Amino acid sequence: MATSPSDLINNVASHFARIHLGGIPSLLNDDGAFLSFICVLTATEALAGFLSPKLAGNGARFKTFIQRYFPDPYPAQAEDLWKFRNAIVHAFSPRPYSLTHHNSHIHLKQHGGLTILNAEDFYAALVSASKRYFDDLATDSALQQNLIKATQKTGVIVVGPLTDI
Repeated sequence: MATSPSDLINNVASHFARIHLGGIPSLLNDDGAFLSFICVLTATEALAGFLSPKLAGNGARFKTFIQRYFPDPYPAQAEDLWKFRNAIVHAFSPRPYSLTHHNSHIHLKQHGGLTILNAEDFYAALVSASKRYFDDLATDSALQQNLIKATQKTGVIVVGPLTDI
């Protein structure tokens, strides 16, 4: 268990990087692209869960995280991204987006009344947002306290060999 805020931040950041940032690229292919979107959204929600216990509900934290940390033009789409998160996680529906991969040239363009999301670009936005968040976390004591409170409640996501069995 981490003994200081710095140890906890390093622990969370390293596990997040290994599990989410390291795992998603293996999905950026014909077989896994759909799942890559789910993983980017749930990774975003995981980080958003550390933001602030004062924000009521996962939706408010998710949208606030998008607005604070994702690069433009995603902050303006925070509400649609929350709708997308709910649709894809609960019903395997991409609405209100149209999904593709290996098509950066059409990322965020409109087609048939829907905004196109390209898997690689969406993943890159998560990488950028997570870096910005962890950079802020390193120097913002309020964010650090929120992380401590959140991890005391939920724990830290760890996937790996069990060494103490």
